[in-house]
Amino acid sequence: MRRALALLTAIALAGCSGPSGPPSTDTSSDDLPSLERRIEFLDRYVTFRRGYCDLSFHIAYRNNGGGLVPGPSEWDIRLVAAVPAAELAAWVPPDLAPTPSADMQWLVGVPGDGHADGIREWYTSPGLVVGIDRERSVVAYRRWAR
Repeated sequence: MRRALALLTAIALAGCSGPSGPPSTDTSSDDLPSLERRIEFLDRYVTFRRGYCDLSFHIAYRNNGGGLVPGPSEWDIRLVAAVPAAELAAWVPPDLAPTPSADMQWLVGVPGDGHADGIREWYTSPGLVVGIDRERSVVAYRRWAR
């Protein structure tokens, strides 16, 4: 009986040991040599798929899905990107009204943060900030959960 219980416990723990979702990371786009590699890396940590002409980011993601007691993952995804003008509308969060300014301190540490200087259209909600510069087709994006 003890052996059967030990075997069942081992099987149950083995099933819970692998984290679900992408691996934990603290990565800057400066660590990736090409736009293609940057897009490939970003796509592991976001659910949307977009086109990019240029992409800079800092992704801090902690996968808390493994172990005996899995917990929710934590993330802070920050990016500044030049995007095709035709795709700007896809960045506008539904049901949010634009504001002319937002706290931009979160851009510090994001490579290419200077490209966001001209943004005058901001959308904010808890855990989300999106800025759009329609003239230059530049987007600043932050999504976080802690």
